Amino acid sequence: MNELRELIESEIKRPSVFIDETVLYPEFIPPVIRYRDKQLRQLVELFKPVILKPGSSSVKVLLAGPVGSGKTLTSIVFGREISRVAEGRGIKLRYVHVNCSRSKNLVGIIREAKDSLGLHIPDRGVSSSELLSAFLKLLSRDNTYLILALDEFEYFLNTAPPEDKHAIVRMYDVAQEDVKRVNMIFIVRGSPANVWSKVDSVTGSYLMKNLVSFEPYRASELYTILKDRVDAAFHQGVVGDEVIDYISRMSGYDTGGDGNARKALAVLHAAGKLADKDLAEGRTTRVTIDHVRQVIAQEYPAIVDLLDNLHYLSLHEILVLEAVLRALKDTGLDYVPMSTVEATYNKLCEELGEEPRKHTQLYSYLMDLKQRGIILTRTSLKGRRGRSTYVGFGAAPLEAVLQKLDTMIKQLRVE
Repeated sequence: MNELRELIESEIKRPSVFIDETVLYPEFIPPVIRYRDKQLRQLVELFKPVILKPGSSSVKVLLAGPVGSGKTLTSIVFGREISRVAEGRGIKLRYVHVNCSRSKNLVGIIREAKDSLGLHIPDRGVSSSELLSAFLKLLSRDNTYLILALDEFEYFLNTAPPEDKHAIVRMYDVAQEDVKRVNMIFIVRGSPANVWSKVDSVTGSYLMKNLVSFEPYRASELYTILKDRVDAAFHQGVVGDEVIDYISRMSGYDTGGDGNARKALAVLHAAGKLADKDLAEGRTTRVTIDHVRQVIAQEYPAIVDLLDNLHYLSLHEILVLEAVLRALKDTGLDYVPMSTVEATYNKLCEELGEEPRKHTQLYSYLMDLKQRGIILTRTSLKGRRGRSTYVGFGAAPLEAVLQKLDTMIKQLRVE
């Protein structure tokens, strides 16, 4: 125990280029939102009735734009501030943010919303419509109004049954109530046109009525965003303007990148970690362009989007992904049969003392991972007879992802 304590103390005292690296995490909410004033003004205008005439209507807004364009951040900050304004006017308005890649159906969404609000509703053995009705009654009892933001809503549209889609988008067509306490923000990746193919025309009209669009960031905008984070995350002088400019030009939509602020921040964070390692070995005290080049060459961009998605996986989904990567690493193949993945998964569960899921659930997990863009699947391969499910992986280095998975498995098993 003394050795462990000494290890912890030495790690805490170790010199670092960072002051606070959590400022670079995807979930960090900065004090100032850059270049999204137009979208915030639109949200204020659309949700004004919630403040002026609460309960008179149910406001529904669709936020659409590419990954890393500020949709989630804008929604969260707007929700926080409008709730404060409402409180100052004596209106009990709450904002709840639910990610639909984690809560995949109506029951899951209501369950997460009620837990966030501290509402006690038995949700075992009841239908989704019964749960929704009970949820609305408790909001009425507590005189509470709600802005419910559904992030990655396209995932819900891909997986939920038609009745769930109808109940969420057209809630007060289903629940005939005079006071409409639930307002919605639907957040989707990519073009809003992608939504049309997932719903009927009437539901689509509901979604498209109030559209707030987000464009990818330009290089100059990313420069300002990164500079804000550098000032808060790193010691003064550790990250020069040339590094910020390099990442911004590499990432900016107008300079050949995809305009993804989240990815640009992830590259900066990873470059900082490399500089930290060099600092410990006495080689440098600064983050350099060469650190950025190493990150891009070794891990990005493939691993950035991947690691962002891992946050929403359950323990056994992570175990299945670990089994896929282990099987690919052990065999040296680009694709492995599902039977090999299943055998590796069962062995991994045995090592950890976890009860393995059955074949059907395992297949469901694999399809879920495929839908998220984390793994690849094929039903036939050249030189292999018969049709079966073969599983592969993208360009991200296996070892780096396996290390991340091992850490997440340990954390989830402790929880």
